[in-house]
Amino acid sequence: MIRKDYFLKVLQQLTQVIARALQLSHSGDAKAALELLDEQYEKQLQEQSEILSGRSVAALAIQYDEGQLTLLADLLMAEGEILMSATEVEAARLRLSKALALFQHLNQVQQVYDFEREGKMQQIKAWLE
Repeated sequence: MIRKDYFLKVLQQLTQVIARALQLSHSGDAKAALELLDEQYEKQLQEQSEILSGRSVAALAIQYDEGQLTLLADLLMAEGEILMSATEVEAARLRLSKALALFQHLNQVQQVYDFEREGKMQQIKAWLE
């Protein structure tokens, strides 16, 4: 129970950071937005996004638990959206593709239908088209 409560608190805090990063991006400060997300990669996962986005889902699933994979997928999705708005399309597609693959992996291993996750996956698919 403590682990679940802690994860929910971390997820809530991360959601606030992502919202702030997206706000910065929409106001034209993509650099500050990406720096804010970089801090979260280091704080939550002790790794840089470039390294994580280059790893396979299988390797990430060995290294991180399902809660951390959820955090990673959310971070990659937000970073992809910011990079897309900054017209860094190739980097954005890499992050979004990895986020989608992680969400799909979580669907398989958790075997629970998650409406929020499905919505995120649909959004990513639309961006990748």
